[in-house]
Amino acid sequence: MTTAPLHRRQNHCHPVVHVLVAMLLLLGGNAYVGAALAADPTDDPSPPPASEHHPMPPDFPDPDQRTEPLPHESPDGPVSPTSHTPGEHATMRADRIPPQDYAADAVARVEVVAHVDVAVHWDTMRQYHFKSLVDTTAGGTGVFVNPSGGLVTSAEAVELNHERLTVYAVNQAWNRAAGVPLPKNPYERMRVRDDPKLDAAVNSCYQPNSPKAECAVFITPEVRVHPYTAAEKPNALKAVVMSTSGGVAVLSVAAPGKTATVALAADRQADKTWTSVGWPTTPTATARPSTMQGRYDRQGAVSDQDIDKLRKRLGAGMSGSVLVDDRGAVTGMLSPADRSVDILRPGRITEALAKSGMQAERGPGDSSMANGLALYAKHEYRHAAPWLHSAADDTGQGAMAVRYHKAAHDSTGKPNDMSDEADAHTGHDASGGSTNWALIGPLIGLTVLAVAGGVLFVLKRRRQGPTDETDTEGPPPPPADPTAPTATHVVGPAPGKRPPTTMTPPSEPENHERRAGDRPEYHQEGPDRPAARGTYCGNCGALLSPGDRFCFACGTAFHGP
Repeated sequence: MTTAPLHRRQNHCHPVVHVLVAMLLLLGGNAYVGAALAADPTDDPSPPPASEHHPMPPDFPDPDQRTEPLPHESPDGPVSPTSHTPGEHATMRADRIPPQDYAADAVARVEVVAHVDVAVHWDTMRQYHFKSLVDTTAGGTGVFVNPSGGLVTSAEAVELNHERLTVYAVNQAWNRAAGVPLPKNPYERMRVRDDPKLDAAVNSCYQPNSPKAECAVFITPEVRVHPYTAAEKPNALKAVVMSTSGGVAVLSVAAPGKTATVALAADRQADKTWTSVGWPTTPTATARPSTMQGRYDRQGAVSDQDIDKLRKRLGAGMSGSVLVDDRGAVTGMLSPADRSVDILRPGRITEALAKSGMQAERGPGDSSMANGLALYAKHEYRHAAPWLHSAADDTGQGAMAVRYHKAAHDSTGKPNDMSDEADAHTGHDASGGSTNWALIGPLIGLTVLAVAGGVLFVLKRRRQGPTDETDTEGPPPPPADPTAPTATHVVGPAPGKRPPTTMTPPSEPENHERRAGDRPEYHQEGPDRPAARGTYCGNCGALLSPGDRFCFACGTAFHGP
């Protein structure tokens, strides 16, 4: 007896099967990733995660009481200690990072310029345009408090002196229009002693809003921010004053990317040290911000003596300069008021931000910088380098981050690099002393993937059922019709094959009524034969495939259509 071939059916897995397989694959992937993250972070060039193995350095004594050189005491940038004794990691004291280095990349120079147009009415109408006139009485220092470009400074720093710029522009215009000599001080009003009529016309322009003025003056102010970056020729960033309240001006700076930011400390800073940070001039990659150290009194105020020192040291950059604690968090902002100086507390800065619809936030570069400086202070230069590199990338190439990264990179692998000692001290890379997750992780992932594949294979085989003609999951055959010895679609015998002479058709225990529309369709596509509909043997009812020339169940031959 010839065995009929299995007629495959389209297998449609239950949706639950797909969900199960997806969960198993996801579990395998998570196991692999989890194992990779559990591996030694020093094997990965990306920044290692902050953990108990690399805590932040403890508080250090007063800078004047230190006994060893600091990593920043070099005109070329931070440098690492020259040497160390192997094995002394547990007792070696970390260096002290200067407070200003934590905040320097977020401190910028604020500049106010004006575009002035003057129309002179003398003999004829003459117009003059003076572009980007810098108001030297305005400007100061600002600090970024939001990585998207939110900056705060003192309100005085962004106040344009309209009268001063008007005098300067009018003097220049009359010098060009009528040849009036310029005074030695370009911001002094001109006088024409030998021509009263011209003198009256010139002086009327110093009040351009007066009906008798012989000039029209239009001033368009513009606020620019100069960040502290490592670029050779950094571009000034345009800023818009969002609000001014409580002596604090909130600016929105059109920064091309994320910026470094400063944290706002608690208001109460009684009897604690502070470090002022400010920019009297436009910052450059090789420059350093102007700094000064002092201490709050018991009421949390700055002494008059220190205020006088700040005026002399910061000069034009004092307005908006910040006082920071040992970790670079802002404890106050300087705002000159008449002959005194106000210390604007962080609470007033927060209130001003709220009124402008902005809030203080830290960016990804800030956490990378903090971690990198902590590791750098402990002489773990190989560990610190990727953190500092990430900080530089996430802060628009902040000059301080770039400087520290270069120092850490140059010291990586040298005798003064204590990264290997730190690994040995914390148990990393110990010979046989720790679980090798780098190998166990991939094995777990591959095992779970293999189990998921096996489950999927078994489920498909079960859906397919037995491989012989007794498949009980297939569609029931149509009833045999003794009067119809041929199938509905008949083709000739297969060449080279000879059907058996006699064959007893299998008996049907019962008749099953089945509509033609309920019969499944089978398709066979190929380059030589188009898709055809499956048929049934008219003698025994066995299911035939397109192209069969005789029934493999009963042997009945088909002679052409």
